[in-house]
This record gives sequence, structure tokens and C-alpha cells, in this order.
Amino acid sequence: MKRLLLSFCLFSIVLVYGYSQSLSISNIHGTIAPNAIMIQEGSPDSAELITYFNVTNTSGSSVDVLCKKVELTMLDSTEITMCWAGGCYPASTNISPYSQAIGAGLTNNEFVGHYTQIAFHHFKPGESVVRWVFYDRSNVNDSASVTVKYTSYPLGVDETAARQSSLSNVYPNPASANATCSYSIPAGSQGTILVRDLLGSTMQTLSPATASGKVTIDAINLNDGIYFCSLLVDGKISQTKKLIVKH
Repeated sequence: MKRLLLSFCLFSIVLVYGYSQSLSISNIHGTIAPNAIMIQEGSPDSAELITYFNVTNTSGSSVDVLCKKVELTMLDSTEITMCWAGGCYPASTNISPYSQAIGAGLTNNEFVGHYTQIAFHHFKPGESVVRWVFYDRSNVNDSASVTVKYTSYPLGVDETAARQSSLSNVYPNPASANATCSYSIPAGSQGTILVRDLLGSTMQTLSPATASGKVTIDAINLNDGIYFCSLLVDGKISQTKKLIVKH
């Protein structure tokens, strides 16, 4: 009985450790909710949009942190670069070449993302969507991420009205089998729904046959974890919702 109890305790410790999250992200407004989606607004007159994040190690030991850039959709003639772990890297770099050691309970405030226009002095109207992921070099599942919409719509233009599309929250959520969400696509536009994991890999692609309705997401064959369901209208992300899979 004692051996059984000891084995159970050891298993519980391993289980908690394996699923614990050591990292959190914040900015000047405070701590950012896990896997949040935020908007960084500009306008066609903007020359550059700069993102600053603080990364905190909430664990009791040092963590070597890598940064990954996942370009979910990019406006024509734009690029985005990162500065992390003592260096700034070209737009072709999606994972930082070096990791940043962050001590137990400490915060690193050196991350900078630069979103710029390549061919012109100012942005075209539209948006780019990028997910920033910070993760333990030795454990990719120990991560924190935030998705940023870099927008450059003319001042006074409502983004939602311009898109005229919608994607509902996923139900049920968490899901263990099938999950559904409702969508609406503007007449004459082509819509696609992508299911991606935290690192931006596409797990499922759904092609709605009508301008509005419901789609079914197969969660049975997805591993436990967090996913993002994005509605693309004419190739550009319009809406993104979070899906949690738990079997």
C-alpha cells in the first residue's frame, strides 16, 4: 500500500511538472492573458509598428528561452523582424538563433518586433497577423504566446465593417470529440477556416460551401492542447478563435 501511495505521489509530481508553464508575457499595460489576441493599430501613414514584450520566468529554476515568429498572414510588401537574445535578425529568421537565459522569478524586457513596409514609405490599408511564441529550449510545450494583428486601416474606418465577416466561438470548448463554429463570409468572397497549433502548423483546413453556416472541427484526432481556428476571407485572416482540446 505504501509503495502504491509513493508511486502515485511521484506520478502526480511528474504530471504537474510536465504540464506546468514557466513563462508569461507582459507589456506596458500589464500581464497578457495566455494565448491572447491583441491589435496593434497603425494607419497608412505609419512608417513602422514596433512591439515590445517582457518575458517572465515564473518557475523556480532558470529557463533558456527561444522566440519563434509565426507569420499567419502578411500584407503585401510588408515584413516583420525580431530582436531577442542579444541580437536582431532578418525577416527570414523565424526562430531566434540563440536562446535567452532567464533566471527563476526574473523578467527579460529585451524583446522587440519591427513591422515595416518594404517597397514604400507607408503601409497599404490592411492587416498582418503574427503569433509570437516564447518557449523553453528543452521543452517546446512549456511556452507562452500572443497573436498580434498589425492593422493599417485608414483612420475612422471600422475594421469589422470593412471585413463584413464573422466567426463564432467554438463549442464545446474544451472539446474531446467534434466541435462546431458558425461563420459568415461576404458575398463574392472566398472563405477558408484553418485550425492551427501553437507553433502555427496547420492541422485542419475547412472549405465552407456556403456564405454562412456551421463547420465541424474534428478534435478526436488532435492532441490535447491549445489551437487557433481562423477564418480567412480571400486569403486574409478575418477572425480567430481559441480551441482547447482535452480528451
